Amino acid sequence: MHEYYEKKRSKLKKTMKGFLALVGTELESAGGKPYDTAWEDIWNIYERDMLSRFPYIGGDKVSGTKNLTEAYMLVAMGEYLRECGTAMDEIGHLMTMAYERRMRKIPKPVLKLMGKMFTDPKRLNKMFLKKDAQNKTNAARNPGSFETKTQIPPEDGYDFSYHNLVCPLADFARRYGYEEYMPYLCNLDYVMFGIVGAPMFREHTCMEDGGCCDFKLKADAQPMPYWPPVFSQGKGFK
Repeated sequence: MHEYYEKKRSKLKKTMKGFLALVGTELESAGGKPYDTAWEDIWNIYERDMLSRFPYIGGDKVSGTKNLTEAYMLVAMGEYLRECGTAMDEIGHLMTMAYERRMRKIPKPVLKLMGKMFTDPKRLNKMFLKKDAQNKTNAARNPGSFETKTQIPPEDGYDFSYHNLVCPLADFARRYGYEEYMPYLCNLDYVMFGIVGAPMFREHTCMEDGGCCDFKLKADAQPMPYWPPVFSQGKGFK
């Protein structure tokens, strides 16, 4: 285990307990164990198979570290549920429910502010160009970190677009056999954007296409429903 994750171990454990408590009743029903017991089992899976193997991608200085560590808390939950005989689509549903309930805990004024930000192309371009430069600098120090590229002008028919060129979540999934979870993790982007009211569309993912994940926002559209998952809706989006 990298020393960064060793130092963060207690904090991550506390974060996981609160995160998964949002679907605690469902975990008890699926696994037949009290939540405290189920959570400990999930933590053991996470610590042994994920936390001990995570690459260092910049630590607290980059938002991508939180994306990696918290996304795989849901994967660890999935691995626990698979041992209990739960089907993958139901696992994906619980992953979605946990993230949705977490987003709903954000105060409404903050969600409204986020929605305004994600429907302001000029502000987004400025913000994401800065993010591109920060990610490039970080990736030079920590290979395998997130790398992004804002598309100027945006792709046809959209008001703003950017690409994830490197995704540590997908790379980790390929290396350790968690590919089946990735479509559901990617679907969580639709949960976040949908809840803040920002219509996001994606046709490519690093996991499936190997090139990039494209994030495209269209201010005058309606956010897509995120369940059933977007990749299963037959509309060409992932």
